[in-house]
Amino acid sequence: MSRDIRPDRRQQQALALLGLTSALWLSGGMALGETQEQGAPPAALVGSLVDPLVDPLADLRAKAQAGEAQAQYQLGDELQRGRLLVQDHAAAVAWFLRASEQGHSGAQTRLGQIYLQGLGVAADPARALQFLEQAAESGAAEPLFYLASLLEQAAAPLADPARAARLYQQAAKLGHMDAAVSLGVLYQNGTGVVQDLERAHQLYQAPAAAGHPRALNNLGLLYVRETGPEQDYGRAALLFQAAADQGLAVALNNLGTLYENGFGVALDEARAQALYRQAADLARGGADLIQTTAAGAIYDPSLERPARAAADLQQLQQQAKAGDPVAQFQLGWLILQPETAASRREELLAVQLLQAAAQAGQAAAMVNLALLYVEGRLLPQDHMLAYMWLVLAIAAGEPGLAAQASDLAASLARQIPAAQILQAQSRAQNLAQNRSR
Repeated sequence: MSRDIRPDRRQQQALALLGLTSALWLSGGMALGETQEQGAPPAALVGSLVDPLVDPLADLRAKAQAGEAQAQYQLGDELQRGRLLVQDHAAAVAWFLRASEQGHSGAQTRLGQIYLQGLGVAADPARALQFLEQAAESGAAEPLFYLASLLEQAAAPLADPARAARLYQQAAKLGHMDAAVSLGVLYQNGTGVVQDLERAHQLYQAPAAAGHPRALNNLGLLYVRETGPEQDYGRAALLFQAAADQGLAVALNNLGTLYENGFGVALDEARAQALYRQAADLARGGADLIQTTAAGAIYDPSLERPARAAADLQQLQQQAKAGDPVAQFQLGWLILQPETAASRREELLAVQLLQAAAQAGQAAAMVNLALLYVEGRLLPQDHMLAYMWLVLAIAAGEPGLAAQASDLAASLARQIPAAQILQAQSRAQNLAQNRSR
């Protein structure tokens, strides 16, 4: 006897969602091609974006313009981080330069890092060295550490590991744990100093006791070596585990080696392979995060998840049609969830909803829209526009979302030219400023 094949409850909810969405947006929504410029929001950005008419740093900006070095440094810091102001690396450099000219060591340190990494400027290790040399004259631990790091890691003719060791020593005496660990590495490897494993062991002790992941891992390596203070695989395993628990990829690899060979732990090849995979994922995570985060994966932590019951969806639809950006975001987000099993036409409706919400200043919609531009399936791939939306999402000021947007922006920044980053920041600045016109 035949029987009707009925969708399960989840399928019914998905069908109800899609039916309601299609009815709403086919009758009253704008078509995907009707935006004034591909990917560009209209001038009337509203919502939680930084309002150029209400400058949250007006007092700080006034002091910076009046010539106060500390204010200039702080304003540069805000522009570089993009938390209270739209991120702008070029403007940050300009303010750091003004503070640096007055001898501000913090600004000189930041400029050294900026020229080393090429953030908002062309990478220039020699100029980075000049700024860090100036900063180190203050005798503060932080610039001493960064100057030592450059001298340790730079290519010839800038490299000077012996001087790096002396600078690390100075910073370590001032309580800088990273400097103590880095000096320990030099003694462990005999770089710039005579190899001294006992000295390295001593340098790692205090940072390891404080939970410093590199110190824990490196101390573990000393317990593995026959030439170390005392070979102790069991203790090494505990140290590697403590560092691995903090996400240190090299520690996961080292722990995997112990499990693969049964050194200090029970032989477990499956566990070893799992650790190796986890280490590889972490090592790639910085650059690959933007590629491995799917559109629709980011939800606004300040909002409750929308209910999928038909009556709730109907209400959500009405709110979205009325122009509520939160409802538009939630509806678009729901459509992009894998369990909804949306068609391409329905996914394009989700894009419209996210565009509308992002244009109204909804930060989570901005992040998901950025992911759509990276993905290049429902929208043309455009990394510049993706970075622009992430910059705006960071500036929207939602703490949980800002952190996620910052991580995604950092990941994307590793894959695109500096010129695209500056273009995206300029575009974001213009969009925010257009609100007042």
